[in-house]
Amino acid sequence: MPDDAEAPYHLMCSACYTPCPAADGHVVPHWRADSRRILTAYRCGSCWRQTLTELRAVVLREEPELPDSFCDFLARQGFTDTHVIRTAAPEQQRQYMLRILDAIENGQLTFHP
Repeated sequence: MPDDAEAPYHLMCSACYTPCPAADGHVVPHWRADSRRILTAYRCGSCWRQTLTELRAVVLREEPELPDSFCDFLARQGFTDTHVIRTAAPEQQRQYMLRILDAIENGQLTFHP
């Protein structure tokens, strides 16, 4: 009987450019200051937390494009209720985004490539 298990694969960390096994890879939102957008980033086990720390700083700076871009990232990941963040008051938007970042960091929320 053929093995139906998926073959292991690697991701390339888009911060340190090191390949890492998918089991050690993390899909995270990443703020690109030059394009003023959140992009989907693939990070290794050594780089992903720093990416979240940097994004937290952007959230606290109150970048005007951030809430919509954050929602666009969530929509690309399959979330359909981003209107809750988009229509919230600015302080509530920040709180939602920070809670999402906390959930990513503590493993309650995982994104997949």
